[in-house]
Amino acid sequence: MTTPEFAAQVARVATERAAAWDALLDTLTAPAPDVVERLRSGELAETWRAGVRWLGQDSDMFTAALLTLDVYARGADRRSPDDDLAVLVAGRTAVVEPVAARLEDARAVAALCRDEADAWSRGDVTAGKDLRAQQHAFVEEHLLETLPELGARLVRESPGGVVRAIGQLLLAFLTAETGKDYQRAVLGAPGVVEPGIVKPGGSADPNGLLRR
Repeated sequence: MTTPEFAAQVARVATERAAAWDALLDTLTAPAPDVVERLRSGELAETWRAGVRWLGQDSDMFTAALLTLDVYARGADRRSPDDDLAVLVAGRTAVVEPVAARLEDARAVAALCRDEADAWSRGDVTAGKDLRAQQHAFVEEHLLETLPELGARLVRESPGGVVRAIGQLLLAFLTAETGKDYQRAVLGAPGVVEPGIVKPGGSADPNGLLRR
């Protein structure tokens, strides 16, 4: 039986995952002054930390990129917002624009996360589980053709460390959603995490409701 406390916990996790996906896509699809300010203040790094803490120790795959963003935020006073925006725009122009439509499609993942949170908040366990499965299916069916290569190109070709860190985050999110180690694959050593990213008891999902 699913307790109200556990349902509330899963709803919180789904809400945080939605915010993390939205933040990632905001930095990639349309970098704007407000997005730059959220990066410079450290707000987005904290949003991403919250969005992956359900992974427990497996959230370590996000650590290097988030530490890079922490350093970026601490040094913001030494750079102008306009210069930081120019770096983001340059990274997008060079790498992201060819797959911009697919990134907009990825907004569906965040929307499904919010729907999942709503279902768990209502106590609708069946709908919550089904919406989590829909997220996994959407990533597998619509995003894996282009986003792993996008993440690889961001890491390898981007002009600034912050854009490379965002590429690392994209690969880590895809790893968390699929169980396939896209970060390691980009480094030339393909791997698969078995039986999934999260081990029983190792996260905010002890009953396996978030794992697919």
